[in-house]
Amino acid sequence: MTWNVDDDFDKIFKRIFKQLGFPNRLDPENPNVKKWTYGYSMIQGPDGKPMVREWGTDFPETPLMEQPNDEPLSQVDIDRANKTVRIIMELPGLAKESIRITGTETSIRVVASNELRRIDTEIPVSAKVDPKTARATYNNGVLDVTLDLIEETEPERINIQVK
Repeated sequence: MTWNVDDDFDKIFKRIFKQLGFPNRLDPENPNVKKWTYGYSMIQGPDGKPMVREWGTDFPETPLMEQPNDEPLSQVDIDRANKTVRIIMELPGLAKESIRITGTETSIRVVASNELRRIDTEIPVSAKVDPKTARATYNNGVLDVTLDLIEETEPERINIQVK
């Protein structure tokens, strides 16, 4: 009996990808997988110069796999000194009129769309904010939302006597 280390690693990686929710991209049943071959051979020509011959199918015009529609890049900055939270999000190619923002004390939701794409994302904020104080600007594809922090009162501490 022979032991093939590659088979064991393949099994481990398949299990990891399955647990993380990644689709099996090498599955021939996957409709997003497009097959193509490519190679080259190089020989020395009669004049002594190298000759390179390419073979295989043409390179596909489209990517081999469709790219997933990723969430827009966003950044949350909490400035406790000025008691503000600033959320910056990249939304290139969208009109200002198509952007809708709603908020709660712990998150901001941004919904926007155009002919080519739709964005519906919720950004958690690790501090409590007042959504009524939100101010938003959209310039050159960058959405900038500023909110005021809610004063968090420290819980009252009571001394307990030990008897």
